[in-house]
Amino acid sequence: MALLLLYPGSTSGDAGAHGGGTEIFRGVDGPFVIAVRILPLQPLVGKLHLTVTVDLLETGESVGDARVRVTGHHQNGGATPQFSPALNVPTDRRFYDANFDIEDAGTWDFVVEVETDDGKGSVQAPVSIIRRTRSESLGVPGTMMFILVSTALFGGGGWIAYTARKNHRKRRERNRSVNA
Repeated sequence: MALLLLYPGSTSGDAGAHGGGTEIFRGVDGPFVIAVRILPLQPLVGKLHLTVTVDLLETGESVGDARVRVTGHHQNGGATPQFSPALNVPTDRRFYDANFDIEDAGTWDFVVEVETDDGKGSVQAPVSIIRRTRSESLGVPGTMMFILVSTALFGGGGWIAYTARKNHRKRRERNRSVNA
């Protein structure tokens, strides 16, 4: 019997891959405690990185030689299922990394299957993928940046034109006084 615990509020202070990200799921199945972390925290359509950790239920020791497979299925069934082997990180064998290129928004169920000499286990972690949107408005910060950059460009161009004319006028007057 699988005991599944969902910890949506559990976070990591690390922002990088290989053990970083936010823990979105922790479950127990077979002889394992399987945890799933995600990058980015609010996944958008595009690149998605999952980090899986596998610990022995009885001892709490990390399992560094597991075969870990991660399969993602869109809950509505409209998208093609995604598969990735979760590979060990050479620098820290506690972490298994899997990468996906998600093309459809919605809730995806990621099934993590673990197999070792100690047994098998699997958990299912739901992940909500949102569609990338472009805002019609730049917002106040974007508008201020646009005004600042435009002013700098036009002001700089105006200053260059002004000094070039002034220097040209001085040269012309100097040439007249030398010729006279």
